[in-house]
Amino acid sequence: LFGPELARSAASATMAVPAAAMQRRQQRSSMAPLRLRLAGLGGILALVALGCGVGARALAVATSRRPAGPMLSVSRSELKQAAGRLHKCTMQALIKEKRPPIPRPPREKRMTEAQKTADAITHAVVAVELLHWHGKLAGNLEAAFRKCVYTPLLPRLRRLTDRDASAKEDFRLDESGNKQQRPSRVHDQIVERQFTLGHCFSNVALGALNRLDQALWNSFAKMRSRQAFITSETKPLDDPEAKTLAAWSSGLITKKNGDLIEIADRPSGNGDGWSNIWILPVFVDHDRSSHSERQALLMMLQHVNVDRNTEGVEDGSKGQARVYATHTPCISCLSSMCQFTR
Repeated sequence: LFGPELARSAASATMAVPAAAMQRRQQRSSMAPLRLRLAGLGGILALVALGCGVGARALAVATSRRPAGPMLSVSRSELKQAAGRLHKCTMQALIKEKRPPIPRPPREKRMTEAQKTADAITHAVVAVELLHWHGKLAGNLEAAFRKCVYTPLLPRLRRLTDRDASAKEDFRLDESGNKQQRPSRVHDQIVERQFTLGHCFSNVALGALNRLDQALWNSFAKMRSRQAFITSETKPLDDPEAKTLAAWSSGLITKKNGDLIEIADRPSGNGDGWSNIWILPVFVDHDRSSHSERQALLMMLQHVNVDRNTEGVEDGSKGQARVYATHTPCISCLSSMCQFTR
């Protein structure tokens, strides 16, 4: 039905297109393959140009990394050696960091010559005491200790037994007998060098100073001292403290007028007596003024009259005193036994 009409309309449309337009369409269709070829060739040229630019930039970077002068140029062997040294230094640094710090030795206190001498004498006293306790004190060591320690000390202790020999030096008495100074302890460098003479040489010194007795009352003094320990509930220790030690004492004093004063036996503790300027302690390492041996002697002086001027016992008084020490007396107690007669 519609076939003849469609054919006539298509024919009329074809006839309506100009002839020039038809020629241009034909030329475009014939030139299309050539354009495609030219576009492909242009793309290939662009890729080649891009590759050349990248290569130039890479070449520029590579040339910039090369050393600028001969001083900076190194060979491969030198680089390997430098790398080895760097690795070695790095490992050593790591090992040093992991290693604990080296402990420093303690600082030694600077000591004067007098302090060094006193320290050496202290060690000598301890050695002699231990060897004597075990019965191993040899003659050579005993002779050396007697020469270096005991012999220089004995004259200084004997000086303390006499008021006339020691008062002027200790108290600086003037012509009228007044004291220019009132010391609280004995100032003597030789006496202050050692804290004790030990058991052996303390007996030797007391014998040389006429301070030893036959000790027939020794057992009785031990019993009374033991009773004082039991009463005070003091625990026995291998290394007892001075404040726990007791000293037994008794005495007999005759006054100038003939009166007799009997001092009953009794144990004395730490710090029981009154102080007296004629029986001074010795300071060695610490205060020794309250030791029981010195306190026992001070308590005896409380039973006699004291002269106001001399602050000592009245002239004409005589007597005897017995003191038993439960431990080896220190140098302060030994000097107090010497000062009791002045």
